[in-house]
Amino acid sequence: MLNVLIDRLPDEWQGYKIDTDFKTGIQIMQCLQDEEFSEEERMIRAIELLFLDTIPEQQKAEECLTWYMNEFNHDNKSKSKKDDVIAFDFDIDQWRIYSAFRRQYQINLNTAKLHWFEFMGLLMNLEECSFTRVVDIRLRKQDPKAGREEKQKLQELKAVYVLNNRDNKLTAEELEAEQRQLEIFNNFMKAGHLSEQVPNKSQEPNVE
Repeated sequence: MLNVLIDRLPDEWQGYKIDTDFKTGIQIMQCLQDEEFSEEERMIRAIELLFLDTIPEQQKAEECLTWYMNEFNHDNKSKSKKDDVIAFDFDIDQWRIYSAFRRQYQINLNTAKLHWFEFMGLLMNLEECSFTRVVDIRLRKQDPKAGREEKQKLQELKAVYVLNNRDNKLTAEELEAEQRQLEIFNNFMKAGHLSEQVPNKSQEPNVE
């Protein structure tokens, strides 16, 4: 297991040079989510982005990609399908992420040079901010004991921050059922732990 406290962050995998820039990692993640292309096309493009020179045979390349997208995360991963919810998007949430890094870490992501593992480690440990509050809304489930007004408010917020525009037409119950069917890419899109950092469940997100 890689330990960022004592180990040098890797720039290769089993002798193959890889692009560790966090912006490349974001591009790979966006590529893997691009539904305009087939699963095979997404995988080929992601592998092309990952390796700097020589690309290994397909199985090894996919093993490296899985490692690359998951190695930073050392938490236990739930196997439950109901937890497979895509909670953030680097296009839709770009300003929330950018402002959070500027405020908490004094890092300008537009000009910064960060290793992909370092970037994801910092992202997943952000303190309460606009980004974490929006993630919490996307992951939050309707409380059956909540009043009608509270349920309506959550439904409206989910409609604002939903990642799939098609879901804007769904009811809160349909939206929750749809979210449960979303697949995670390589187990790393799970951001449920972010919601645990947001103690104020009733606070409406805002970018300050």
